[in-house]
Amino acid sequence: MSLENNDDNFAIIRENLTITGILIIIILFTYGIIGSMLIMHLNLVDSIYFTIITIATVGYGDISPVTPLQKIFVITLALTGIGLIAYIFSAIIENVSMKIDRLRSGSKMKRKLESMEDHYVLCGYGRVGSVVLKELIQRKQKVIVVDNNKEKIEKLNDDETIQSNDNVLTLYGDATDLDIMKKFRIKHSNGLILTTGSDVNNLFIVLSIKEESPETWIVSRASKQENIRRLYNAGANKVISPEFTGGVELFLASVKPHLVRITYTLNPENIKNEIETILNHGCTIESIEYHFQGIKKPFTRDVGFKTTEDVEEYWKENHIESSNNSLTQLFRVNEAIESHLISGPSQKIIDEVIKKLKDNNSLIGVNMTDEEIFVYNNQRVNEILSGE
Repeated sequence: MSLENNDDNFAIIRENLTITGILIIIILFTYGIIGSMLIMHLNLVDSIYFTIITIATVGYGDISPVTPLQKIFVITLALTGIGLIAYIFSAIIENVSMKIDRLRSGSKMKRKLESMEDHYVLCGYGRVGSVVLKELIQRKQKVIVVDNNKEKIEKLNDDETIQSNDNVLTLYGDATDLDIMKKFRIKHSNGLILTTGSDVNNLFIVLSIKEESPETWIVSRASKQENIRRLYNAGANKVISPEFTGGVELFLASVKPHLVRITYTLNPENIKNEIETILNHGCTIESIEYHFQGIKKPFTRDVGFKTTEDVEEYWKENHIESSNNSLTQLFRVNEAIESHLISGPSQKIIDEVIKKLKDNNSLIGVNMTDEEIFVYNNQRVNEILSGE
């Protein structure tokens, strides 16, 4: 779907059809008039009259062909006239159908754009952009994909998973055009992700958007390391070089405003409830960190839980529910402190999850550092040992 070229394409097609139709009419009438004068031996006025009634297949009978040559001429003129009428009607139907489809497509796109909130705007759909889009879709995020390569957008639109996903809107357009970008409700978005292969274009987009919406969170790709500083200076909140990291890191950086580390005390009896609380709010558990007394750096597992089914499968594969499992034994010996790095659709959802966990009296803190958790854990263990 295109923002700026749908109207142009439709106008070009309509113009071509009109020009072709006019040329056919001129050629046909020229053939009829000259033929009527030379073959039917009519004057100019009668030739025009005879050509019109023959093409229209009216045939009043006041002028009739007599010789074989005249009959052949009238037959070719009449058949061509029938073909012309058929062409005109088909052209009219095609024009009307195209206009209806265009209006429907434009209305649908306009409605989706006007309803977009807490979404991401992904500029550039290439090798890196495709990875970022995949991560966004897996986490059920709303996203607008814009690229100035028509073939890429058409290929993306042909993807059945994209067609059936109401959270994804694909558009053909130039992201460096601020008038186009304004239509994407940037001020109502979660952030802007720039994955175009041109650092110059990314820099221009950052400057334009920051001037229009200073609060917008922008994560940009940098193809060259020397341009990282320039993009930061232009106003980018995070700059990632895929040559050193990758698309997943770009995604995680883009959701940073809605990516939090939640730390709480868990035991085998309530861990499922806490995880379900997070997932039922549409959030994703990106990783789990286990904090044990005397060890500053946590044990981290990247899990990517998006549904309770993911959790069930993970627990089953790792035999966590088994009483003989080492992790379960550690929980029983001493209730472990655990952190979840979670991403959510919006800050409002994240706040709701935090409130719910607080109500369950298990939350220790939000976005605590490893040092803070280490100190807290040592103090808690010392209190237990001292009998306080």
